[in-house]
Amino acid sequence: MPNRCLALLWFLLLPLLPACSLLPTQQQAPEVFPADTLQQARQQSAELGRLRKLDTATPAQQQQIKQLDSSLQQFEQNAIRTASRLEKQGDWYDAAQVFQAATGVLPDSRTLNKAQQQFLQRRQLREERVRMELAIHRGEQLLHNAEAYQRLRQLKGPDVLSWLEQKNFQRKCSNSVKALQHHAQQALQRENYALAQRALKVTRKLYNHDPQQDEEQRKAIDHDLALANHRLRHSKRQTVRRAPKKKDSKRYIAELQQALKAGDLQSARQHLSRLRQESPQDPHLQPLQSRFQAQLSTRVKIAIKRGNELYSKGKIQQAVGVWREVQALDPDNVELETNIARAEKVLENLKALSASPGSEL
Repeated sequence: MPNRCLALLWFLLLPLLPACSLLPTQQQAPEVFPADTLQQARQQSAELGRLRKLDTATPAQQQQIKQLDSSLQQFEQNAIRTASRLEKQGDWYDAAQVFQAATGVLPDSRTLNKAQQQFLQRRQLREERVRMELAIHRGEQLLHNAEAYQRLRQLKGPDVLSWLEQKNFQRKCSNSVKALQHHAQQALQRENYALAQRALKVTRKLYNHDPQQDEEQRKAIDHDLALANHRLRHSKRQTVRRAPKKKDSKRYIAELQQALKAGDLQSARQHLSRLRQESPQDPHLQPLQSRFQAQLSTRVKIAIKRGNELYSKGKIQQAVGVWREVQALDPDNVELETNIARAEKVLENLKALSASPGSEL
């Protein structure tokens, strides 16, 4: 009898077993860095910290400090490049994981912390925009529903919806109005007037479906919508005023070509910027821009290589001078910024060691 009961129980539970296999299993997040890379950077950071605490550093220890600095600098650059690549691919979460892992190893890195802060600001703006687009989409869907309800009333009479259905719809409209109004005000602060205008137009239409209309709220909506419309019209007028003049476009192109031919990238950058503003549709713009970028890339690579050679020879001040000179041409270059920050930190440390009592430096 017990065996028959167990068999019956097994028979009843058997159909449930496949469903259990479909339950989601907790998966670990993919590693943004190999474990050995993080461990190596952590050990190098600890060793560098130990050497910097020495009252007197021998020449061998000074060389070791430079090597450790260079290795950790490369770690920082790899982290920033990886996060940037993931961000461009739209993988914001993994990009954040990269920064979290890197700053966990080097919490005092100014370069990493600055790059992470800038990334978090961009992600915050992106999140606000996506949430606003979702709110607009929900508001537009409510307007479509209102139109459908109106068609049903024309077919079946005013009582086609129950009292509960009407209250639920009105509640959704009221909540959508508040959410959209909030998002629109944030967009106005960010000077994203086109998106604010789109949200406020939906908000104004939804407001008409609220039986308990608040006059102050209506005035606030109309005020924000008028502001967005005014800013957009002003922006369009500014665009018209900046309409390209054919003779100026030719002059900018000639000056840009002459600067590129002479290798004067500083002047070339200025002429290129003016050409973008005055004549963004000029067919010569793209080829000249590509030519400028190619020359700039070559100049930066040469400067970075030259600076690295000087750095490895202990001529750190000269390396900083080489990097700073080319940074004026490419101020947003992360590798240059990292190199300069790292070298200046080394100079500070070496200066502190030289000033220590009994220093051999």
